[in-house]
Amino acid sequence: MWVKAENHVYLVDDGVVKRSMLTTAEPWKTPVGDYEIEYKARHAASTEDGIRWYIPNFLAFYQRPGAIGHIGFHQIPWDEKTKKLAQPVYTLGMPGYSSHGCARLAPKDSEALYNFAHEGTKVKVR
Repeated sequence: MWVKAENHVYLVDDGVVKRSMLTTAEPWKTPVGDYEIEYKARHAASTEDGIRWYIPNFLAFYQRPGAIGHIGFHQIPWDEKTKKLAQPVYTLGMPGYSSHGCARLAPKDSEALYNFAHEGTKVKVR
């Protein structure tokens, strides 16, 4: 699988693009490079500004030096208390919504990617 800077994730299997998915990864750029999936977490979570975010289908592939958490693929996070998404699904790929470098995906896309990938799956960010 690989990510390109134009806010798309491509699921590539044996050199064939099986699925193209919109993503949001601005203003923090997803670090360019070759990686592999380090771990998978069906139910991840994070706390920011007092909000506990539920992060489904997390696929970690990079950790910035000195950072606590990993960068990876995941479904758009939602607030555990209000159940509100961090951004509407239709805004994926559009400016104005941000992550800290992760590739946010629509629920069906994150599910497909999670089911496809395993620890060691190659990731290319361009």
